Amino acid sequence: MSPLPQTIHQLSCKRIAVAMGIFDGVHLGHQKIIQQLIALAQETEATPVALFFAPHPKEVLFGTPPLFLTSTVQKAELLRQYGAEQVICMPFTKELAAKQPDEFLSLFLPAPPIVTGFCVGKNWRFGCKNAGDATTLANWTRQYGLQSRLVEQVCHNGEPISSTRIRAEITAGNLKEAAAMLGHPISISGTVRHGNGIAKSELDCPTANICEPGQLLPPYGVYAATAHWERKQASGIVYVGEAPTIRTQGAPVVVTELHLFDVEEDLYGKQMTVAFHEFIRPSIRFPSATALQQQIAKDIETARSLLDSSLPCAGPGLREARP
Repeated sequence: MSPLPQTIHQLSCKRIAVAMGIFDGVHLGHQKIIQQLIALAQETEATPVALFFAPHPKEVLFGTPPLFLTSTVQKAELLRQYGAEQVICMPFTKELAAKQPDEFLSLFLPAPPIVTGFCVGKNWRFGCKNAGDATTLANWTRQYGLQSRLVEQVCHNGEPISSTRIRAEITAGNLKEAAAMLGHPISISGTVRHGNGIAKSELDCPTANICEPGQLLPPYGVYAATAHWERKQASGIVYVGEAPTIRTQGAPVVVTELHLFDVEEDLYGKQMTVAFHEFIRPSIRFPSATALQQQIAKDIETARSLLDSSLPCAGPGLREARP
């Protein structure tokens, strides 16, 4: 994937409408913002552009970033999937954070492209010490004859949806609640890397090891999963944990290992997104590698049944991913 633009001035569009936010998870609230962005772009004959910031402002300002729900690659893919035609990843720096609200907004004035308006959540804050809010944006855009859309929060079970709330549900293992607020399954994304080869040599279950530091993982255990890469998609099982049965030496290391059904392709070095659908069992230490191998066979059978019954397009084997 080619690098994302970092400013609006790297775009070739002549007229743009811009949605801004962190967009971690691209949950239902974020999707509502994108829907409003699309409407604003149509009204003003502009291209809908989603702009997010990285690294997370809390990392830059306080050195304590939250574990993220979506990697930069995932976030860009989801924003495009929900209707943004262009995606910008603006670097968040201490210099940017120190700008007064009007200074920050003035970064969008030099043309080209011509900015026709902005779309943000009503609780969005920006500028030095979060001095700017949605009302600040509305007043500023009015001065320059621009449009603004201030989008109400989306609620689930009577409470506003937020990335923080979704993180709490994932940490507690409530994947269905998290997915209900996301509007899509929880997932991780990363490059497939070489492991120690034990899964293939000792367990006859080759796995793709996926590592993306800083991403929130669900509780340790085995899950029915789907994966997509290079416009391909397949079903499988994914393990998250310290693999206590086969990794008995050295300090514990958390691994994320994916076994795909009926796929023999060499996946090393490829960017892959893995969606968690159903929890199968917790991670435990087995008395032997043979006992673990027998359990994995049961896990695969369980996952096939779960995925075949819950996902219309998740039958066995490799298939073309939906655009």
